[in-house]
Amino acid sequence: MKEKKVGVNDKMQKGYVYYLTEPTGRNLDPELKPELTPKEMLELGVRRQVHDRLQG
Repeated sequence: MKEKKVGVNDKMQKGYVYYLTEPTGRNLDPELKPELTPKEMLELGVRRQVHDRLQG
């Protein structure tokens, strides 16, 4: 995968830059043991809380 630069400028992060260096869902740390699936996080309103904070 070609490295991709991502810049973030919002209320929570100003001028933050990170790089995507691995394909989505590949080469994850074997010690990574998420407690919730993405679906469960959305059901708990994770996206909504962040959205509200950014809009607030």
